[in-house]
Amino acid sequence: MYVLLLLMSANLVACSQDDGNVEVSITSSPLPLIPATAISCLAQENAGDDVATADISASYFKVPTITFNRKDTSKTLIIAFIRVSIQIPGSATPVTCEYGGDQLAALRANWFASATKEAAVPIGEVSYATTCPMYCGGINATNQFVATGTMEVFGLERDANQDETPVKVQTPITIQSY
Repeated sequence: MYVLLLLMSANLVACSQDDGNVEVSITSSPLPLIPATAISCLAQENAGDDVATADISASYFKVPTITFNRKDTSKTLIIAFIRVSIQIPGSATPVTCEYGGDQLAALRANWFASATKEAAVPIGEVSYATTCPMYCGGINATNQFVATGTMEVFGLERDANQDETPVKVQTPITIQSY
């Protein structure tokens, strides 16, 4: 499953451009960097009736809601992969946070509950939002800063004939360490 997602992501990166039909937006930017651990949506889903344990490393930020808006709703939007990349001041490499597979599906209860666990925005939906936050952890920060990066969403739109069109959209994201 993960190999398929990686191959699909590589193909989408190679052949797609920003899509004019799909837009992505997030709530609450700048997002605070929190010096604690957290429990991901996937850990909550997998715990069932048991108590979930923290699986997000300190320090983390969370994106409360990711919203997908579309002008033309005649196709199903399949979200394959989300990547956040932020250059932290003083760091040689950017912080990268990637969501795909079950981790991505857990951001919305009906995605995770489906047999395929496919992150799909159905035909006819103009606006569709996640119902559980996206967490990105393990960020080393000793100083105060504000850093801006990009959230990229890779996927495809599938029409009634099963023809697929690659989709790649992005939105800015800002985090802040106090």
